[in-house]
Amino acid sequence: MLHMTIAAALGMLESCIAIAQVPSPLRFDVASVKVAHPASPHGYRHQITPGGLTMLGVSMGYCIRLAYGLSWQRPYELSGPIWLDPPTDVLVDVIARTESPASEDQIKSMLQTLLIERFKLEVHQEKRSLPAYELIVASNGPLLRKSAPGSEMKVKPGTKSHETLFQGVSMAQFALHLGPPMTSRPVVDMTGLEGTFDFSLELGRYMTDPESGKLVVDAIGRVDTEGAIFRGLRDQLRLALRPGRTSVDVLVVDHVEKTPTEN
Repeated sequence: MLHMTIAAALGMLESCIAIAQVPSPLRFDVASVKVAHPASPHGYRHQITPGGLTMLGVSMGYCIRLAYGLSWQRPYELSGPIWLDPPTDVLVDVIARTESPASEDQIKSMLQTLLIERFKLEVHQEKRSLPAYELIVASNGPLLRKSAPGSEMKVKPGTKSHETLFQGVSMAQFALHLGPPMTSRPVVDMTGLEGTFDFSLELGRYMTDPESGKLVVDAIGRVDTEGAIFRGLRDQLRLALRPGRTSVDVLVVDHVEKTPTEN
């Protein structure tokens, strides 16, 4: 009986120690959160400094992606209500400050806490199998030049219409570049090509009809960038995209309020 009592006491002590070791969530010292007017002149931006965060006229999707380190290049990484992202009339202004200097990662953690406390945000992470494109080597390819050893990665506009210059870029990095919004699906590198490369991709020649001179549009009337990429990869780099699937980590929004609690 005494042995059981001691064991139970030790168990309770270990639980208390474990609870005590859980760090408190990081918080801003002062934060103002309010609904932004849809016609706000501020635009759509954020600024992070060691002293805090300013976001004016931003969507809730913008806030969540910033807080959890998600990229606008990968919209499929966030799943939630349709009003999270533009076009939406749910926009917010956030001005938050810290008394002590904080790193960018700490500021983002503070933003997570703010969204949880002020917008009742609830999220969970899950794996999802999504349609994708696989970047592969086409016949007689590839047409790529190996980068010089130690080349710094650079992606910049070229001088031709819709031309992009790539320097010191791996195929995995190139695949990421080809994903949304450039194409409609995430792109996965399946080329098997190792190392980094220097090359260019010029899409302007594929965006207009050579006979009419009019822009080539897709089924919903947008400029057919995806079709231009398919043709440009094949003609200029002897690479290709083929349909496939990939497993993606997705942050799922279970609940979030449109209106924040009072300041």
